Amino acid sequence: MSRKKYALFLLAVSAMLCAQRQCSAEETITLEKSLALAFENNPRIIESRKATMASRGDLITAGSLPDPEVGFEIGGLKRNEDGKRQVNLDSIEIRQGFDPPGVRGLRKEIASNAVSVQEESLRQAWGEIYSRVRQTYNKITLDKKEIELAKGNLEILRNFFSRVQQRLQTGQALKNELQRARIELLKAENASLAVEKTLKTDKAQLNLLMGRAMEIAFDIEEELKEEKLEIGLQKLTEIAFNNRPDVKLERLNLDSKTKNVTKEERNRLPAPFIGFQRIREDFENDYGVVVGFSFPLWGGNRGQIQRAMAEKEAQWVRLEAIRREAAFEVYEAYLEAELAQKQLDSLKKSLEEANELLHLADLSYSEGEMDFINYLDQVRTVAETRVQYYEGLFNLNKAITELEKTVYTSMRKEAYLK
Repeated sequence: MSRKKYALFLLAVSAMLCAQRQCSAEETITLEKSLALAFENNPRIIESRKATMASRGDLITAGSLPDPEVGFEIGGLKRNEDGKRQVNLDSIEIRQGFDPPGVRGLRKEIASNAVSVQEESLRQAWGEIYSRVRQTYNKITLDKKEIELAKGNLEILRNFFSRVQQRLQTGQALKNELQRARIELLKAENASLAVEKTLKTDKAQLNLLMGRAMEIAFDIEEELKEEKLEIGLQKLTEIAFNNRPDVKLERLNLDSKTKNVTKEERNRLPAPFIGFQRIREDFENDYGVVVGFSFPLWGGNRGQIQRAMAEKEAQWVRLEAIRREAAFEVYEAYLEAELAQKQLDSLKKSLEEANELLHLADLSYSEGEMDFINYLDQVRTVAETRVQYYEGLFNLNKAITELEKTVYTSMRKEAYLK
């Protein structure tokens, strides 16, 4: 029996050491590291990179000459008088076709634009992932602060519950006051548990955005801080027109549609070809050069030209619509950031008042100058005000991040959006 107990003791010690190693191995992730991991490992970013590589392959194909053609003429398939076939290779012809003048160069420029479009699509995808990573990271900082505030509020209510118990024993409080204090204490405990659950969910979300398994444990070291909106609306709109990937993408598409119209018009021109011919017949054994042209005789390529012109006009309309939408999104995001900044200024003043309110309420209740209900109401007001202040910090940070994504430039003088 003693050996069995000793073995169980060793097993328990090993489990404790293993748990301690796991806790000590929990990594600390900065915002910069989380963004770097997302840029390297996020599945959507990887997919966009592969699409860019595929478009570069299309660029190689677009710059290549048409494939050559090889033809063989085989004679002697008819049976002779003896009923035999004298099959022989009469001629061989190798032919290389060419595009009409200027078509190959235009096709290559259009394919080059397609590569640039994919690169802008990658930047657009990164703008969205950047925004989500930053907001999730800051949400985790808010969760940790809310847990801290919830525990502080829980401690206040535990002390309050103990004081109500003491007052009940001395006849200075009613039993229903003790029951109400216990209810408030249980509600505070439930609120603390809910925030802890939210923290776990947000950490799992950030792991997925970083391209990792959601159960990987980590901690963060940064806290929410107050930020300022320093660039005006007009300047931000100009930056958006120059930097936004969707606007640049549509400009590239318009350039490609314009080049496609020219390409289809040049496809009306004759397309030359040149070839080499080797003739091997009984009465002729010679070499020859074959030169010729192909041209759209019947349709004159009118259908493709009409299609290309319609696509160009449609693309112009789309570009103008995207510019208007971009201007509206910048305007909306700017107003949201401006509102969040004003609300935070108000919440900061409320926080100062709330801290003083709690001190006075504590003093008044201890001296019997404040009744039970008023004290509970003021504790609740203080707790809500503290949470609202940090939510205001988070909302301002979120609004500025959204404005960054809308403009596609860093408002914090960072290098993440390039």
